[in-house]
Amino acid sequence: MGDVRDFLVSAAHLFLGAECAVCGNPAWGACGPCLRVLDAGVPFPVHRHGLRIPVLAANNYRPILEKLVPVFKDDGALHLSGVLSARLAQAVAGLHPPATVCLVPVPSLASAVRHRGNDHAVMLAARTARRLGVRCRPLLTRTAWGVDQRILGARDRQRNVAGSMSALRLEAPVIIVDDVCTTGASLVEAARALSEAGVLVLGGAVVGDADRRGWARERDFHPGGPQS
Repeated sequence: MGDVRDFLVSAAHLFLGAECAVCGNPAWGACGPCLRVLDAGVPFPVHRHGLRIPVLAANNYRPILEKLVPVFKDDGALHLSGVLSARLAQAVAGLHPPATVCLVPVPSLASAVRHRGNDHAVMLAARTARRLGVRCRPLLTRTAWGVDQRILGARDRQRNVAGSMSALRLEAPVIIVDDVCTTGASLVEAARALSEAGVLVLGGAVVGDADRRGWARERDFHPGGPQS
């Protein structure tokens, strides 16, 4: 079976240009060596100013996820939802949630959803919930949209999202999920909105932590590497 898959990957690389988004080797989205590095990660706590709920990240954002997440979100590589949801599920499981927990995705900007043609946050949260056998509910909505967070610094991100979300009430406890934690501003605002709606927030989980101190420990590592 492995020989057949290797043949198909090689053929896709030859005829379609399919390659690992991380190291460039033939693969559908990500190659085996890069995925093994990702899978070896152990969830760890995320710390940000203003974050008053426990948050776990499955991996450092760099050097692997900084390649995979944009390809998933912006380039239509939706098959990577399997890889990313598996890692997010590990982070959620690390919080030891009860069976009644519900996963709540951080809402995307409406303009981003229109541009991409899908809501990657809801897709990722729903697939993660299926893996864990729990519910997923998009309880959060943005009442003020602000601008794209990627163009803002830490303080501006906090001001951009402060007071921007509202939430539906749910009797079950919830865990907020997102792809990446950068400044933590979206997680802080999501927790505020849910708490004010009377929802019990157990914590948050993300696939990647963009804290550069974590990246510094791995900056000389080149996942995948050349393959003969």
